[in-house]
Amino acid sequence: MFLRFANSYVILLAMATNITPPLFTCETDPEVIVSDLEPLLGAVYEAFEVATPHIEQLIEREGFERTPALFSHLVRCKAKAHLRAFDCRDEEQPQIERVMLDGLALEYRGLRFRILKGSELPAAQSSQRQRFYQQELLIWTPDMPAPALRSLVILWDTDSTWQFSHLYLVAPKTGDERTAEAYWQIEIDHPAEGIASQLGSAGPDSGDLDNVRPRSAPLVVGKGE
Repeated sequence: MFLRFANSYVILLAMATNITPPLFTCETDPEVIVSDLEPLLGAVYEAFEVATPHIEQLIEREGFERTPALFSHLVRCKAKAHLRAFDCRDEEQPQIERVMLDGLALEYRGLRFRILKGSELPAAQSSQRQRFYQQELLIWTPDMPAPALRSLVILWDTDSTWQFSHLYLVAPKTGDERTAEAYWQIEIDHPAEGIASQLGSAGPDSGDLDNVRPRSAPLVVGKGE
């Protein structure tokens, strides 16, 4: 009963203020969100899968000193160029924002994204990032409807050999100079695994799957501590 009232409250409030109801809330199933954002997440995965070996070869060819800062900066530049050329075949194209030091930020389907390096949500060491992490309004209380999901973080990470290894989608909750908390974090599969799943659902005669990379691990959902 409360959930029905809460959802009605959000819709009525949006109508009263001439604001479109939020696409998701902080309680929406993460896998539903991943499915809806599949065009964008697939493009981001591909961008880093292409960018990391390209930059690895560039650093080796030019004889640059391999440092984490240089590597991450060059990978971001290459990935951003890849995303600028991306056509998601959707009514709404991702809008890439200008960020200092070639950071990666964009808007897509009414959501704001930051693309950061690492396997865990980094601390919010700036007031700008603290505001980005904060989903709840200052007046929000637990008896109110779930906060609208306004921002998401995409994390990319590499293994010990500097090869792209993981992509995560994170719903930040809050953060300060030393800590960060998330509603959830989910690992994004290789786009080819989605193709394999779709072909497999059509039956054993649906096609040749020899060139499709098998699933290496299931999706993992976990709440930030």
